[in-house]
Amino acid sequence: LDEADIPIINYDTEVKAFEYVTAYVGSDNKNAGRVAGEDLVERFPDGGKIAVLDSPTMNSVNDRIEGFMEAIDGKGFEIVAQQDAQGDLETAVGIAEDIFTSNPDIDAVLGGNDPTALGVLAAAKANNITDVAIYGIDGSPDAKAEIAKGEQFVGSGAQSPMSIATQSVETAYQL
Repeated sequence: LDEADIPIINYDTEVKAFEYVTAYVGSDNKNAGRVAGEDLVERFPDGGKIAVLDSPTMNSVNDRIEGFMEAIDGKGFEIVAQQDAQGDLETAVGIAEDIFTSNPDIDAVLGGNDPTALGVLAAAKANNITDVAIYGIDGSPDAKAEIAKGEQFVGSGAQSPMSIATQSVETAYQL
């Protein structure tokens, strides 16, 4: 495509071969993680024990985790587990169950995306764990519904798919 002079517009999640991309439209993933971390610091001003379920092969999740870590740095948090949940709900359930078993005094869990966080929530419910704050990142309808219940799923760094789509089309027209 590069040799044929065909522009490539990458949206939502950055591709690995970014040098071939003409334009990128997406969320500020680092900020999405940062706002989740800032909320955690507000809820737990004395720090606490947390777990992070990431997905190292996903650039967007890496940026989210980086922003989250920056927000909690020096605030008294101990990361008792950090594992690859592959951005997948079912994978996250098994990992979260293991984390809850080995860390019964854990305060919070961050999922690198909402499906991961929803998997953590399913594991917590299945094991009658009610005192863990769960964070996701996406602002998906399922996450918003859980947050509205005012229970364990306490936050999700939101993004706007409609804005990303609109800006992607506008970018295409400009190119």
